[in-house]
Amino acid sequence: MMTSSNPDISPIPAGLGAADVLALFQQAPGFMCFLRGSDHVFAFANDAYLQLIGHRDIMGRTIREALPELEGQGYYELLDRVYQTGETFLGNDLDAMLQREPGVPPVAAVVDFIYQPVRSAKGHVVGIVAQGQEVTRVRREEQQRVVAEIALRHSEQRYRALFESIDDGFCLIQTIRDEHGKTVDYRFVETNAAFERQTGLTGAIGQTALALVPDLDASWFELYGRVADTGEPTRFENRAPAMGRWFDAFASRVGPPENHLVALVFKDVTERKRIEDERTALLEAEMTARQEAENANRLRDEFLATISHELRTPLTAILGWTQILRTGGLAPDKRARALETIERNAQAQAQLIEELLDVSAIAAGKLRLDVQVVDLHTVVESAIQTVHPAANAKGVRLQATLGADGTVMGDQHRLEQVVWNLLSNAVKFTPRGGRVQVLVERLDSSVEITVADTGRGIADDFQAHVFERFRQADGATTRAVGGLGLGLAIVRQLVELHGGTVSVYSEGEGRGATFTVRLPIAETRARGSEPSLAIAEGGPLARADVPAELAGLDLMVVDDEPDTREMLGALLVHHGARVRTAASASECPLLVAERTPHVLLSDIGMPGEDGYSMIAKLRARPRACGGAVPAVAITAFARTEDRTRALLAGFNRHVAKPVEFEDLLAVITSLAGPPDNAQD
Repeated sequence: MMTSSNPDISPIPAGLGAADVLALFQQAPGFMCFLRGSDHVFAFANDAYLQLIGHRDIMGRTIREALPELEGQGYYELLDRVYQTGETFLGNDLDAMLQREPGVPPVAAVVDFIYQPVRSAKGHVVGIVAQGQEVTRVRREEQQRVVAEIALRHSEQRYRALFESIDDGFCLIQTIRDEHGKTVDYRFVETNAAFERQTGLTGAIGQTALALVPDLDASWFELYGRVADTGEPTRFENRAPAMGRWFDAFASRVGPPENHLVALVFKDVTERKRIEDERTALLEAEMTARQEAENANRLRDEFLATISHELRTPLTAILGWTQILRTGGLAPDKRARALETIERNAQAQAQLIEELLDVSAIAAGKLRLDVQVVDLHTVVESAIQTVHPAANAKGVRLQATLGADGTVMGDQHRLEQVVWNLLSNAVKFTPRGGRVQVLVERLDSSVEITVADTGRGIADDFQAHVFERFRQADGATTRAVGGLGLGLAIVRQLVELHGGTVSVYSEGEGRGATFTVRLPIAETRARGSEPSLAIAEGGPLARADVPAELAGLDLMVVDDEPDTREMLGALLVHHGARVRTAASASECPLLVAERTPHVLLSDIGMPGEDGYSMIAKLRARPRACGGAVPAVAITAFARTEDRTRALLAGFNRHVAKPVEFEDLLAVITSLAGPPDNAQD
């Protein structure tokens, strides 16, 4: 790049009018235009300039609007720099791609030109005059002449010295034609040392391309044949699969067409392409990761919206009926209905929380199974009893067929959860008057549990997503049924933890759905003698096993929440027990020292000191001082690892909040015995 030594000289002589300036423009020997302002708006252009750019309508438009194909070629930046610095720019032999005809790709042009700033009377740059000439044909002819001279030079010594000094690969080839004039191969006439380094081909002179590289791409023949025929030089970037390399090459004809000679100058750009491919792969990976993150954020937002809805819905009923009950104006039948509604919605909330905890434990790999011999008949019957009231209320028939030998190894509680989830799901999506069937049968070395319904069915495109977490076929705010979309995901995880499989089949919407769980049968061996810690937790008992009263029992409740403490105390007293309460873990040892209760009921998470620390201190005492008092952990820490930790800390039982009171009564009576120093 060259700059003027005096950038303040104006290219327009003083005293000329607008007509004179226009006449000068038109009479200029080369192309000429005036660009006004920092946006470079076309104010004037002569015929030579319009011919250069293809006679486009450019007046009054910025150069970026008028000549968009110059983007990325550096000309916009040059104009900006001249305008900002006031320095003249002189360019020689500069390439430009210009779209001279509408709808036709840009063509290459070579130009010599000058950008000279135009200043106002105050010396400010107000525009730029561009003038120059197109030298495409001259340069092309010059290039062809140089290549021809190199190829035909009589002085071998001078030619070879120049030839071998070129860092780029160079070869002179002669195309070989068939009887139809089509290029089918080519012979190497000359090569340089860089040719051998970059292609790996040695001794190529006199040999044909197919002899050296038998599986060379035929597109190379077509390309060189076209250059030899038309005389149009071609620059291209192409991969040679046979060589495993990329080349950036320039091909031009040498001599008259009948010689069929083509000169080729090229560079091995394999490493550059590798870096570009890696960069492209990284960009694609980044885009994929971004898309996944956006999808994850969307799913998270949808999940939070769903869980908010599902938790608020039962909470609305609970709070509403509670406020109505506080007025005291309800009739007895309405009061009973209100209590039933509160209990049902509280249980629904508890179930949602249990599902979230199960998913969390499964995702963290911390879900433990209490494995033992399990009779699936008992599991299915228990699940049917649980779901039966909901089915009756909806008018859905439950039918069960239990085949022989339904024994497997597994966690009975978790297997009941699997069947309950499948039955609840079937009842939920089956309309009134529909039917849900359960079948247990032995197949080879497995036992199958099949739950089939006559409900709404599953669309073909959603069946592959049925067991995914937080996925629901209908996620709109107008959906007919609620839920978090976790039940079936938990089913799949629990079944797989038991070494089984679960699948779904539906003929489509409105055609019902069939879920099939396959579990391996139990091995015919005795159960191990080492008990699992998890068996210490009492499972739900049938209603007939729950005593009606706790008469004669001295109980202690430790909980920092006044509402929970008062509620438990009132219920226990209502069933005949004597109850003392403590608001913190630090109060408990003092009360136990005064009189050892038959059973201690304690929360885990409390300020200052938690239940784990409290029970550890009690267990360190002698038996006569309450060290062996039966203790139940009643806590919202409901994960399997929380239960295990409670039992290891010294509690005898673990009951998760919210408490099913009949189950709690059964646990208390199973632990209660004559205390060592109880005072009546």
